Amino acid sequence: MAVFFKDANGNFFTSVKAGVGAPEGFEPVEANSVDAAREKHVPAVDLERDGHIIHVQVGEVAHPMEPEHYIEWIALEADGRLEVHALKPGQTPATFFAGGVKSGRVYAYCNLHGLWVKEF
Repeated sequence: MAVFFKDANGNFFTSVKAGVGAPEGFEPVEANSVDAAREKHVPAVDLERDGHIIHVQVGEVAHPMEPEHYIEWIALEADGRLEVHALKPGQTPATFFAGGVKSGRVYAYCNLHGLWVKEF
């Protein structure tokens, strides 16, 4: 499982290997640990074309994408790799990943409510 760390400036450091310690100046980021609306933050995964395309949408209810509250990025972790797609305010909180996998984890990072993860 990937591990995520964040510094005071909002920069992230991540590793796909468990047991990696936080670099100096970084603090661990725990997924699904903030008391916030799960229906707006937990990623939803749809495997299309027999898993060759992975569609990820953040939340069962559309997450806001305003400058003061938005999803900064969505990431796919599968087969020892981590792919991150950056988002901006005004965009739809969704993305597609090239698949070929049937299981893994997707992460979404909300600028106000932190890191969220869903296994598929």
